[in-house]
Amino acid sequence: MREKKVSTDGWDCVPELKEAASQLDEIGHHVYEIKHCVRVTKLEDLVYDLKYALEGVISTLESVDVNVEYITQEEE
Repeated sequence: MREKKVSTDGWDCVPELKEAASQLDEIGHHVYEIKHCVRVTKLEDLVYDLKYALEGVISTLESVDVNVEYITQEEE
C-alpha cells in the first residue's frame, strides 16, 4: 500500500467518493418514498431509477484506488 500526504482530514482527496455520494443523493426522493410509505412513483420507474443509479455508483467506486493510505499532513 502506498501513502499519499494530503492537507485535509476529509475524503476530498478521493473525488470519486464525492461523485458516488452525489449519485446516491439523486435517488434520495425514492428512498424517502420507500421508507415513509408514500407511493407516488410507478413501481417500474422506481426500480429502473434505483438500478440505474446504483450501477452508476458501482461504476464510479470501481475506479477508486483502494491501495492508497491517505495521511493528513500537519501544517507547520
